[in-house]
Amino acid sequence: MEVQRPIPLYMQVYQILREQILDGLFKPGETLLESRIADQLNVSRTPVREALRKLTSERLIVSDGSELRVANPDTEAILELYTCRSALEAIVAAKSSEIAEPAEIEEMEKTLNDAESAIQNGSRVDSFTANTRFHDLMVQSARMPLLSELLDTIRGPILIARRQILARSAEVERGILIEHRKILEAIRLRDPELARQRMEEHMKHDMERVGIQS
Repeated sequence: MEVQRPIPLYMQVYQILREQILDGLFKPGETLLESRIADQLNVSRTPVREALRKLTSERLIVSDGSELRVANPDTEAILELYTCRSALEAIVAAKSSEIAEPAEIEEMEKTLNDAESAIQNGSRVDSFTANTRFHDLMVQSARMPLLSELLDTIRGPILIARRQILARSAEVERGILIEHRKILEAIRLRDPELARQRMEEHMKHDMERVGIQS
């Protein structure tokens, strides 16, 4: 039996702010005020400060010395981050195909079904969330904690850029879902090379979707 510990308050604040940033409630370049967030969430400034520090480490927000702002990365930065992410997620996909548990594969399948339902219902926010969760589940199934930490530090700005594109096109979200299903198929087949190849293709197409050529 394991002791059940409550989620630390700063992590709850972090999760709320992260979701709001990725949902577009905070716009790229928008200033984040520690005091205002604390008032809105009815918490002290300490957990807000810790949450903002974690978001900064993930590059979802940036500091210009006196203020914290939602990241608004330029094309050159996004290209560099995508190049890193493509290499890392290809490794993750290959490893997942080798060691993912059947229950983990089924959870990935369920998440993609959720994404499909969201697209059909016209909820792009929910489809974006589900497709992002697919990557999270795949990373978890690969059991590579250090690589997972590296991905956390580079995915934030990419997700912001992607979110802006997806908000304008349901067709883009459908394309992403199709590619995710192909990756999951390779994982089910226990084919590391195919999983790696399909992830690399997915990342290449993702770059094209946000207007970046490798």
